[in-house]
Amino acid sequence: MKHPTQKCILPLLLAALCLLLTGCWSDEPMDEGDVLDGLIGAEGITDQTEPPGEVAITSFALPILSGETLDPITCGDGIQQLLLPLLYEGLFELDETFTPQGVLCTDYTASNDFTVWTFTLRSASFSDGTPLRAEDVAASLQRAKTSARYGARLASVVSVRAEDGRVVITLSEGNNRFPALLEIPITSKAYAGSAVPVGTGPYRYAAAEDGEAHLIKNETWWKKAAVPVDTIPLRTATDESALPYLFSSHEIQMLITDYTGSAPVSYKGNLTVADAQTTTLQYIGFNCTGLFSDAALRRAVSAGVDRSSLCRAYYSGHAQSAAFPVSPASPWYPQDLEIPYSAERFQQAMDDAGYHKGRSVKAELLVCAGNASRLSAAKAIAAALSAYDLKISVKTLPYAEYAAALQSGAFDLYLGEVRMTPDFNCAALLKTGGSLNYGAFSDPSLDSQLATAFTSATAPVSANEALCTALLQSAPIVPICFKSISVVLQGGAADEITPTCSNPFYQLSNWQIHIKGEPTNG
Repeated sequence: MKHPTQKCILPLLLAALCLLLTGCWSDEPMDEGDVLDGLIGAEGITDQTEPPGEVAITSFALPILSGETLDPITCGDGIQQLLLPLLYEGLFELDETFTPQGVLCTDYTASNDFTVWTFTLRSASFSDGTPLRAEDVAASLQRAKTSARYGARLASVVSVRAEDGRVVITLSEGNNRFPALLEIPITSKAYAGSAVPVGTGPYRYAAAEDGEAHLIKNETWWKKAAVPVDTIPLRTATDESALPYLFSSHEIQMLITDYTGSAPVSYKGNLTVADAQTTTLQYIGFNCTGLFSDAALRRAVSAGVDRSSLCRAYYSGHAQSAAFPVSPASPWYPQDLEIPYSAERFQQAMDDAGYHKGRSVKAELLVCAGNASRLSAAKAIAAALSAYDLKISVKTLPYAEYAAALQSGAFDLYLGEVRMTPDFNCAALLKTGGSLNYGAFSDPSLDSQLATAFTSATAPVSANEALCTALLQSAPIVPICFKSISVVLQGGAADEITPTCSNPFYQLSNWQIHIKGEPTNG
């Protein structure tokens, strides 16, 4: 989404003003528990009031959680993670289409089988004036490989080493999309593990004598580009529940929200909202050892899901419908292969599967409790799919019981949510024995195509389309949509906002932040 949407609605229903618990703008594959309950919700705030219209902004302030680390490798709190893109940079950053753009990397090469990657570094300095070295990058990535936040995406990394001023990474299996995984923040090796490591970003951290911390313009920033404000005050929050109060009182001007989250909060006033597409996929999973071992029936279920209508009705438009486990915003999404929903196609698919003959077959759709939007979507899906012989009921379970059911295979269908890696490698979901393959789906041919899609050097687009074509036929899961995340600002606080999945401050130099109604740099 290139431009923000400004909304003046009284009241404006926001989903929980919340930050992602494990990587605010970092999208890692994770188990269902982390994904389904990985949002910090602002509980108990229902009717904040303020006069309509814009409020004069005297500073552009952001929240910080007292006593928590700003180490980008180990940081596990969403409040802190909002600040990380201002302090640190990676070898790459992802643009609006999930395409990696070089930041600290100026050039790279890969071996023919995509198992050995060599990265040439930019001439840059950390905010303390020391030069960026290959050893700093290697140390940061080695730390990331063992971290909870980045370990999953780097699972195939065998070694990371500094060699002749470059960084060489060896993988256990080829990945022609590997740079998309390397927006990992790089810090100075000398400050590794400290509460506030030194980075190369547009700002540096500074603690004021009065105890109020600030972000200060980094004069050594290699881009030499303008930043919208020289100083960003940091307002201390004791915990996540303080965020709505800080925001409604205009002590902070920006938050990240999931409009489809678990704890709705009602706000009044003039807000500016800009969406960013994410790698968070919602899908229907099958138990492929029972009733849904039949691929024709799985295809019929897929044909019966009106994805676009679901996104409009139950995700408030803050999701993109998807027929494949790839974001439609990505160039890897095979738009030409997508088949629009139609009632006639659904009926035909049920006929082909033998479920339009007047008999009644029952199945149960599991959904995790705690999210009204997800439950409503599940009920709508079940109702639509029950138009013919297959009669689906919805069963809601607390998280612990839901997770146990998935792990044990005690389900017919389930509504799942998973945060994929930015290369959209779906092996964990679909490969035989995959860590998220709860339904025990197995197809050696598809396993081979999964590998080929990520190792093809001569025809990667064709290999990806072949994989997606196979997914249409085997239907191991039913992708529904990719959720969006939203930057929410006080009305009039800033313009030219273009957030991405990994950076709410993407293209920061283009931002216009307004102090007392007047635009600053940009």
